[in-house]
Amino acid sequence: MDVPDIVDPTSAAAVDATNTTDHDSPVRVLVQTQTHHVPGDKSTRFGERSNAMLSLICQHVWQREFDKFRERPWDYHCHFALDNVECWFLVDHHGPDPIPPADPPIVWYRWTGTEFITIQIPLPGKVRRELRHYPFERIPHHCLIQKVPVRPPRRIYKSRDEEVRVKRHMLRGTLLENLYLTDELLQFAQDFPDGAEWVKARVPPKLWAKAEEKMKLLLGPEGPYLD
Repeated sequence: MDVPDIVDPTSAAAVDATNTTDHDSPVRVLVQTQTHHVPGDKSTRFGERSNAMLSLICQHVWQREFDKFRERPWDYHCHFALDNVECWFLVDHHGPDPIPPADPPIVWYRWTGTEFITIQIPLPGKVRRELRHYPFERIPHHCLIQKVPVRPPRRIYKSRDEEVRVKRHMLRGTLLENLYLTDELLQFAQDFPDGAEWVKARVPPKLWAKAEEKMKLLLGPEGPYLD
């Protein structure tokens, strides 16, 4: 599959998109940084750190707070449980038109922890290919205003293999992103020791130790995943 055309972030279109007087031109704002530069620390919840970064981006570009009805956020590789990990934020501003353009300009920044620096080179091919997975589309309005259920319905898996495959990635992501470890994931580690071992081999030892501590508290010390 060919990489779609993406406006060079050094082009006039990309610059004008964030300098317009009404600040409402369609644009994709791509921010590259390191996890330890994102506001907060390892004791801060993922959502709080992500929201703080979105606030910084919107203040810099549009001189206002993030507005979920005007922007759509994405994040990539935000492993906040670790320092010195490259991570990315993408904020899509769709503008007033009902149908946003298919190929809006992109403005690319690097956040140093204290300032945004515009990167004046074309996007690397690897980044351009990854952006294909993040469509420039609005979130439907009804999805933005509906209440999120306190406890979403439990997913039904087609097979044991599918459950192991999905949940081991969920557990790994939860540990790396410093998310809340749910009882469901802890029970998964108890019930599927092979899946737990897969995760253990793919996260730093200190993160797995954190998971083991929580599993002992919830499930007791008898789980086969423990040393």
